[in-house]
Amino acid sequence: MAGPNQTISGAGGIKSAEAFGAPTVWQTANLARLWFADARREAAIPDRDARRREVLFSVIAAETYLYEWVRDVVLDRDFQRIDQFFPPGNPSPILEKWKRVPEKLRSDGLVSGVPDLSGRTWARFDKLVKFRNGLLHGAASRPQTSGLPPENMPLPTMEELYALPAGWCVQVVSDLIAELSTATGIPQLRLAD
Repeated sequence: MAGPNQTISGAGGIKSAEAFGAPTVWQTANLARLWFADARREAAIPDRDARRREVLFSVIAAETYLYEWVRDVVLDRDFQRIDQFFPPGNPSPILEKWKRVPEKLRSDGLVSGVPDLSGRTWARFDKLVKFRNGLLHGAASRPQTSGLPPENMPLPTMEELYALPAGWCVQVVSDLIAELSTATGIPQLRLAD
């Protein structure tokens, strides 16, 4: 029989809560896959107005993907570390996140490299984000006439928006994700069946 300050060894001697602490239950939302599916669904619609939704859903999918990829794949669901890469209450623009987060992952030794942001994929993603920003923040609704300086023009113009081929936005995000995985040496988070 053990005394009050002694531990009984063997099966049943130490309760798991005493040895390891109380378990923590985490709930997560996995939305990147759903946003990507929404974007793909819009890409399949031949209606030109579907391009607006494809733009929006594609950029949302890219932003959510980066977060969930870091959380679930890079950090292997070590949820207590996510704030190091995505500080709560301090939202930053998506282009900044796609630059800053891989760099921080590399400086912390979690990935082997970072994507090249000087290439065609990044230029296309930058254009996609500018189109999303224009649609979301009203710049696409600016009045247009000849002789306006570029900063006063709608962004995107309806001509630019409707000229986007169906699926272009989805392809831009797919390419961006593939380049992230290749550059970092970390597998992709699965987005489609």
